[in-house]
Amino acid sequence: MKPDEEITLWLGATRYYLGRMTYAVGSFCDLLIEHWPALSEDTRYLIQRDLEREFEKDDEARKDGRKFLPLGQDCDRTWWELVRRLWL
Repeated sequence: MKPDEEITLWLGATRYYLGRMTYAVGSFCDLLIEHWPALSEDTRYLIQRDLEREFEKDDEARKDGRKFLPLGQDCDRTWWELVRRLWL
């Protein structure tokens, strides 16, 4: 896979699943965690950047008691927390 194709696929999929409230979030996060070591530095950086932004938005939304949560419900956020452990 070419570098630009990798970014398109993995970053696009990450952005698609952020905020979703479905069992598929867990399936995607499992795949992302499995393939993380093989992803280019650029792809990992962009995913990390986007996910950290969503954590900030999600923290604020939860603090304010908003209905829309950028990372989805608690079970969805738990999956994203597992992904986040890759760089924390």
